[in-house]
Amino acid sequence: MSGKICFYTPPYPGMTSYKEIIDLAVAKGLDAVEGFCNFEFAEPDVAAAKEIRQYADERGIKIPCFSLFCDVAGETAKENVDRLCRYAEVAAILGSPFLHHTIACDFGNPQGVLARKEALFAQGIESVRAVYDCAQSFGVRAIYEDQGFVFNGVAGFRRFIDTVDRNVGAVADFGNIAQVEESVVDFIRAFPEQIVHAHIKDLKPVAKEDIGPGCLETIYGNWVQEAEIGTGTLRIEEGIDLLRKSGYDGYYAIEYQGACVGDPSIDRTIEKIQNWLA
Repeated sequence: MSGKICFYTPPYPGMTSYKEIIDLAVAKGLDAVEGFCNFEFAEPDVAAAKEIRQYADERGIKIPCFSLFCDVAGETAKENVDRLCRYAEVAAILGSPFLHHTIACDFGNPQGVLARKEALFAQGIESVRAVYDCAQSFGVRAIYEDQGFVFNGVAGFRRFIDTVDRNVGAVADFGNIAQVEESVVDFIRAFPEQIVHAHIKDLKPVAKEDIGPGCLETIYGNWVQEAEIGTGTLRIEEGIDLLRKSGYDGYYAIEYQGACVGDPSIDRTIEKIQNWLA
């Protein structure tokens, strides 16, 4: 088994079940899969969680984190907080120690988001406190990544940590922080004691004439696009080395949506991360 590397429930074309992702992890020599709100968990389903947990146990696969894409800082905040509380039970049944979710989800309009920054921050803090307390009742810890334009970057995440008044953990997302044109290396240096999980992804700059689907605008009006891990411009090897030196002992979740089942990039990515960890 390739310890400390896991799949972040890759949405590979053709897959329909977590059992297939678990089987793929076993075939690739991994021992963990990060959960996400898709397939059997498009909605919080306790019965499905019990079934998948049993299958994962039988195959020797851990679920070190359960993640969700949702907005708890906008108009649907209360509805999504209630939904997250039901997912906290799912995470507990799956044996995941962590529940991770996004806070504000408008990634495509930096100036529009910044114009509402204070309102989004206040609502996000209120929601995170409610989710954290609910997750804690199930023995699960709520954790958060450098994401978006309000809670991203060293200063933005520091304000979040200092204000939330809960023992939230941090996810070092190697790509998200590029939207505020900072590096995950800076994030790791700022929050070594809070980081309990990591998402490995890569990005590359995109010229304005080449902007297309999947491209993201940064806070300063530049554009980036997902790249196969190790082929972009992010400081991945340096970030992994810094995490190891800081005493981090968690998983490195592969987050690359460009691959599909049978794609050789899967093997290349695992090999690269293994080499960086070595």
